[in-house]
Amino acid sequence: MNARLHNPRGNIREIPIHTIVAGMHVSSGVLLGLNAPLPASQVARFALSLQRLRKHGKGIILRCRETFPYMIPVLSQVDGIISPKTTVAAKGHAAEFCREEGKSFVVADESTWGALERHEGENILVDSRGQKIVLAPDRRSVQKAASGYAPLPETLLIADLIKSGRHLSLLSTIPEPIGFAGKFSYFCRQEQLITSSGTSPWELMQRSKEDCIEILYTLWNEYVSGIQPGVEIILRSLDARSDEYPGSPLNHEHNPQLGDHGPSLFSSYPHLLEAETAAIAKVKSDHSDKKITYLLPFVRTANEIGLARKALTDALADESLPKDSINFDVMFETPSLPYLMDEMAAANVKTIWIGTKDLLMSFIMVDRDNPNPELQGYLKLLSDRGEPNLPFIEYLNETVGRFIDRGFEVVMYSLASETPTFAKHLPTRVGFLLSKGAVKAALSLLPD
Repeated sequence: MNARLHNPRGNIREIPIHTIVAGMHVSSGVLLGLNAPLPASQVARFALSLQRLRKHGKGIILRCRETFPYMIPVLSQVDGIISPKTTVAAKGHAAEFCREEGKSFVVADESTWGALERHEGENILVDSRGQKIVLAPDRRSVQKAASGYAPLPETLLIADLIKSGRHLSLLSTIPEPIGFAGKFSYFCRQEQLITSSGTSPWELMQRSKEDCIEILYTLWNEYVSGIQPGVEIILRSLDARSDEYPGSPLNHEHNPQLGDHGPSLFSSYPHLLEAETAAIAKVKSDHSDKKITYLLPFVRTANEIGLARKALTDALADESLPKDSINFDVMFETPSLPYLMDEMAAANVKTIWIGTKDLLMSFIMVDRDNPNPELQGYLKLLSDRGEPNLPFIEYLNETVGRFIDRGFEVVMYSLASETPTFAKHLPTRVGFLLSKGAVKAALSLLPD
């Protein structure tokens, strides 16, 4: 890629790009730029100005170097994001957010990205599947780009899964109504929700239990309020890793992915567990019509399950609620969990959620953040030739079968592109945790 503008018809100028996330459809709108990091104090004001633009029918394409979770109120107003090309773009926050929300995320080399600055305020079209930006697009170029967005095979499969009644959970910090009858849930990651409010998740370790209860209650209550009755709401316990958010109070860890996170934090910060369970019980007390689940991630020991179950039961009793008014689930991300089925049954665990990427890391014994590209290749479900990682899939199939035989439901995290492989090799009772964008794209194919 370079900054040269292609001009194939004499009046339409095109800029080559590389697509990280294609999004649900071609994106067009006014190009706006952030040439410096956006201070957290300005997020609400900037988001409001973008909201006003949208009310006037304007789409918005954001040109920015990088994004952070606290910017989610701004990012939720844009249709696509353009960043300079870096080696971390595919794993960065912008890519993760756009996958969740079905927005496009593209990158250009540094000179091309810089050249776009002089086009800020102009209408552009981001054709992510065509790998190009069109400046000052006319109606014909928009229609031509839109025609290239036929449904992908995985989108068609997800639509079939919805119609067949499979459990599909939508991973999103920004819930919205689902206009189709099916078995759906919303999945909320606590650390993302906290950061999107402009607060660091590490503050929970430094504040009092009462402050933490208030922070979590306020955020979870608003999240739950935005979801229609009948749709299960999964509120995951804190699972921030020490390298993911600045200002971690944890000691430097050489391998944060396998370090001190998830329920292991409760031994050093016991008020976290008490605050989480007290807050979620208060939310349930306010929303008796909502189906709420408390989810424990990265479980390593039986003791972690027992402590969390007891804390949740006690918090529900404090709100005069029965112990089964909130479901209690766990995540399968370490090899120890299949050996804790008796403990899970005793704790009334209903569903086991498979954190596929963390589990694969444990299975292959390769750190997800290892910079060695050869080792990173081991962490792919599909090789570059499209061949599945059969040892891992066979391990999953055997273990999932054991869970189902013991009466547990199973939902597994999957990228949309991985769903056909999992659907082919795993039992038909397995549900899927997918980005909201992937599910929305599938829902758009179904009748209202």
